[in-house]
Amino acid sequence: MGDIKEGADAPRFKLTSYNKGLVDLEKLIGNKKIVLIFSRYFGCPICQMDWNILLERQDEIKNKGATILYVTQSGEKVARKFIEERNVDFPVIFSPKEELYTQYGLGMMGIKTIAKVPKRLKEAKKLGIEHGEYEGYEKQEPGQFVIDEKGKIIHAKKGWLDIDAILEVL
Repeated sequence: MGDIKEGADAPRFKLTSYNKGLVDLEKLIGNKKIVLIFSRYFGCPICQMDWNILLERQDEIKNKGATILYVTQSGEKVARKFIEERNVDFPVIFSPKEELYTQYGLGMMGIKTIAKVPKRLKEAKKLGIEHGEYEGYEKQEPGQFVIDEKGKIIHAKKGWLDIDAILEVL
C-alpha cells in the first residue's frame, strides 16, 4: 500500500497489544479521535527519547479527548519492560515492518527523517540514552496519524514524533 494521505480512510486492523489485549480499530472508531504512533523499536535511542516525550505529554493528548495507540517492532520481553517501568495505560502493539507499517505507508526512512538522526542521537546521548537491543528494521520510517471519529485520517506525518503537530489537529 502507498502513502496514506489526510482524508483517506484509516486502514483497519485487529492486533493483540502487549498490555491491553485485542485492539480492534473498527471498534474504537466513533468514540474518540485516535492518535496512532509508529515507533521503530525500543532499543533505538531516538525512539526511547520520543517514548519519554510521549509519556511526559500524553495527558495533553488525552485531555483533548483522544485515545493513544503505540506501534513498535520490539518483542514482548523488551516492550513489557518499557511498559511496566512507566505503568503505561495505552495499548502498545507489535507489528513487523511488513504488516501495519506497510498498511500505513511507512517504508524505508525518508531523507527528512535521516537528516535529523545525527542531531537527535546527540540529544539522546546527552540524556544518557544508549542503544539497546536491535529488534527492528534499522531503516524503518517512524510516523504518526490522527484518525477522526468517522475513521478518516486527519493528520499523517512520516518521521520522528511531533506532539505539537498532533495537538494542533486535536
